Amino acid sequence: MKSEVFRFLYYLFLLSAVSTFVSEFHTRDKTYLFADSGITEVKSSQKDFFTSYSDFWNRILFESGGLTQNGELVYRHIGSRFFATLHLAIFSILFGSFLAFSLSLLVIYLKSDTLYRIVFFIANFILSTPIFIFAILLLLIFFYKLEWFPPGGYESGNIYYVVLPGVALGSRIFARLALYLLPEVKRESKSKYVQLLITRSYPWSHIVRIEIFLKVLPVTLILLVLDFGSLLSGAMVVEEIFFFPGIGKSLYYSIKSMDTYLLSTLLMYSGILFYILNRIGFYLQKYFSGEYQNAP
Repeated sequence: MKSEVFRFLYYLFLLSAVSTFVSEFHTRDKTYLFADSGITEVKSSQKDFFTSYSDFWNRILFESGGLTQNGELVYRHIGSRFFATLHLAIFSILFGSFLAFSLSLLVIYLKSDTLYRIVFFIANFILSTPIFIFAILLLLIFFYKLEWFPPGGYESGNIYYVVLPGVALGSRIFARLALYLLPEVKRESKSKYVQLLITRSYPWSHIVRIEIFLKVLPVTLILLVLDFGSLLSGAMVVEEIFFFPGIGKSLYYSIKSMDTYLLSTLLMYSGILFYILNRIGFYLQKYFSGEYQNAP
């Protein structure tokens, strides 16, 4: 437990230093933001790194992150975007994992090599295609042609607005899981344990739905935890295309507008969230591998 606390504190120190340096370095020269107005000289208060680092922690601990360039508290701004991002992340995870499990288990249930190759090809094709192309195709088909879903925006709790961005993000989760699950379920279907169940007249549907599913579930859960962490940190490209008011769009805005306080806090938020979920994935791996059960 102590080692984990020290690991986190060490990571927090490095993350805060990187967040401070990146945000200050990126926002040092804001002249180009005023190019259209003819202003060529912009006053900037240059600070040394240690002063900036001290100010950063003061904002984080005592000033709710400071103020954005629009005069909004940084914590309030992030909080207003977090639940939209959480909604989108949950939908994406559920869509991608359900599709990957369903198709992978269906391949084994039907014992179809043709379907195996088709799903494998689709998964590789999705991963090899930039996500913004897939997002634009979804807009053209389901908004422009069919008019089934809105082109973007968000209403709290309304799943209608997360379908298109959620499918765009979930498709890549499906692809990554499918590439892992297809060979795994095929290998499990040929294992000695499954062959024993067959000789004892267990129904093939039961073997696929229960036995094989439970065998591949632990590692898949770890992969989903890691994907969940990356989604909660924001998906800039998809959120910008669908003008979805999430963490990713805020991060894009902070970079574009050179908002130092918002950018540094978002970098800190993303790093801490990613660290926590990665450690959860690590301990899940140890648990499923039996290290805790075998410990004295």
